[in-house]
Amino acid sequence: MRRPLTALLSGLTVLLASAVPGKAAETVTLIYGPWNRSVEVADLKYLAETGEARGFLGTILKLGNQDPKKLQEFLNLSFPFSLVQASDLLYSSLGTGLLDRAGTIIAPRVSNQDGRQALRAAILLSLAQDGQISPVELLDNYPTDIRVNVDSLLGLVAQIGNLEELIRSLGSGGSSN
Repeated sequence: MRRPLTALLSGLTVLLASAVPGKAAETVTLIYGPWNRSVEVADLKYLAETGEARGFLGTILKLGNQDPKKLQEFLNLSFPFSLVQASDLLYSSLGTGLLDRAGTIIAPRVSNQDGRQALRAAILLSLAQDGQISPVELLDNYPTDIRVNVDSLLGLVAQIGNLEELIRSLGSGGSSN
């Protein structure tokens, strides 16, 4: 009974979100201690497509002596994942806990908004489009401007280790539908 209900909820979420012309994220505000600056999503998507950094994103990468190609690789990392499995996970208590944690790191830019629903919607919409998820697709499907707590993100990445391997193992686990 739970699986059909979850599949129905996922389908309705995707249908409603795609039927209503929505506002997608236009900026990503990076917050690092007292410092915060916004990067245009269009510049991130341009980098993902061309490997060339422009605008403030280009400035950040130059100042940080970072290779734009590495960010391009990250933005285009794509993970196949079943929409039904993702929905089951994201609506479970474990998934809700993961979304709550992730929602403190990546959340709507407006203060005091819960990141859980926005992340869940972005993930499910990304998977509904092509059965895969990538950072650039999440940007396309995130319903509003984004804020990223860089300090918390770096701490989480250090705890997790290899994020790509973790996501791939989650995507291949269990039965596929």
